[in-house]
Amino acid sequence: MQGTYDPTLVVLSILIAALASYVAIEFAGRIFARRDQRGRWLTAGAVAMGSGIWSMHFVGMAAFTLPIPVSYDLWITVGSWLAAVAVSGLALHLVSRGPLSAGTVTLGALAMGAGVCIMHYAGMGAMRMDPGLGYDLPWFIASVLIAVGASAAALVIVARLRTVRSWRDVGLRTAAAAVMGLAVAGMHYSGMAAVQFDPNAFCAPGNLLAGDAIATPTVLASLLGLGFALFFALSDARAVVQAKRAARAEAERLNELAFVDRETGLVNRARFGQQLVEALRRQPVSSVASIRVLDARGEEAKDRVATAAAVLAPLQSSGLVLARTSPAQLMVLAEGLSAEAVRSSLLPGWRRLAAGLAGQGVQLAFGLAEAPADGDNAQALMLRAASRSAEREDEPAPEPRLGAMAAFLAAGPAVRDSAA
Repeated sequence: MQGTYDPTLVVLSILIAALASYVAIEFAGRIFARRDQRGRWLTAGAVAMGSGIWSMHFVGMAAFTLPIPVSYDLWITVGSWLAAVAVSGLALHLVSRGPLSAGTVTLGALAMGAGVCIMHYAGMGAMRMDPGLGYDLPWFIASVLIAVGASAAALVIVARLRTVRSWRDVGLRTAAAAVMGLAVAGMHYSGMAAVQFDPNAFCAPGNLLAGDAIATPTVLASLLGLGFALFFALSDARAVVQAKRAARAEAERLNELAFVDRETGLVNRARFGQQLVEALRRQPVSSVASIRVLDARGEEAKDRVATAAAVLAPLQSSGLVLARTSPAQLMVLAEGLSAEAVRSSLLPGWRRLAAGLAGQGVQLAFGLAEAPADGDNAQALMLRAASRSAEREDEPAPEPRLGAMAAFLAAGPAVRDSAA
């Protein structure tokens, strides 16, 4: 007895297998990402994936037309579905535990391949034909080998793609699902090629499921079920991504609290020290400038630091790093620049600062340290620059002009060294 295939249903069966494979990959990712909900996602994934594989089998069976009425035994059919669910649960359990070893893949592939074969051949046996079905040995062996090989490939693919980091990973998942779908379909149709029907065979009259009546409900149920499963998996993935973004935002906020001065928006002493250490590793010749803001009595003028920071902020566009290292002190890091180069860079900003604060009873103190002459580590340079800024002028600039400190900056290293 010979049968024929409906090409449309054959293609549909392959698409269902590919969709079931994609759902399996998505659910493996959810199980891996949601350790606290492992049981729920494992169960749902096993049902969704198993139902998809089982549906592919029966759509493939519906695509095969025999010259006799075809029907199926209800309980054997249910048993084949349970086998598909069990195989899917085993696969998801294996890939969600952690890295796969060669031994795990081998044992898992053998167990899964056996389960897939049980599902397929039990589904075939559900027709309860008389005389019984025969099998061509080479094709039967080929179907078993394809089932085992497809199972091994599925384990490796699903384990590798359970985490999505980019759109490239999404593309890889889609391609992998297509390959897995073809492999599953290859097992089914090689198994069908192995079947030999007796010319006088007929299905048992006690079968409750008519073959021509279950194709449409099976297709609709499988597509709807897999669609809903995929929707929930993707929705959960979106929730996980949003949670990770929120966690990153919170980490950035905490980092800002730890390393950024809230009043001026500049990096604080801790972060400045880190940046100075990193700069010295890259450029041994670097400079640190200290600017202290004091009132007429020589005490710290903390309320003027924000103004000074705003005036000097444009310096950062030229590659300098400006930081607030104490309530009334700013520091500037000039990576790869000598003290003379720093003096030239700071002079325009210093002029604006001196002019803006002149006549307000504010004194400006400046100190400069250069590596490696004044120290080869961050702490030594910062201390040296701060100590030199303590050697300040006694009187503030009386009017908006350069003032004595600006003249000190412009005078060059000889004057600075003699003052120190």
